[in-house]
Amino acid sequence: MTPQPRAPTPEGLNLEFYEHAASGMLHLQQCTECGRFRHPPRYYCPYCFSPSYRWTPSAGAGRLFSWTITHFPFDRGWAEDLPYVTVVVELEEGTRVIGAFDGDADADLRVGLDLVATVDIEAYGFPFLRFARP
Repeated sequence: MTPQPRAPTPEGLNLEFYEHAASGMLHLQQCTECGRFRHPPRYYCPYCFSPSYRWTPSAGAGRLFSWTITHFPFDRGWAEDLPYVTVVVELEEGTRVIGAFDGDADADLRVGLDLVATVDIEAYGFPFLRFARP
C-alpha cells in the first residue's frame, strides 16, 4: 500500500487562509486601513501596522518568481508524484505565494512566466494551491 501524503493541520491565521481557499478560490489578506495585500497572513499590517484586515478574492494571476524541482520526497506519500515542481508566484496584488506547478517538471520554466492559480479542494484532504499557464 502506498502511503498517502500528510496534509497540514492549519491553525490561527493559516486556518483562516485555508477556510477561504476551501471555497475553491484563492483569497488574500488585505489591510482595511492602507489597502495593501499580504501573505503569509499576519496579525498586523507590515506597512501601516493596522490590526484590521479582510479576506479578498484574488484572480490568482501572476508571474513566476522562482521554482524548485523535487526529485526525492521528504514524505514517502509524495513519491508517486516525483519529480514535481514547487513554484513561487508573484501575484498581481504584489504578494508572493507558493504552490504546485501543474505541468511537467521538464517544462520550459523561466522567471516572469505568466501563471494562474487554481485551488484543488479535493487534493490530500485540504485546499491545495496549484499554478498553471493561462
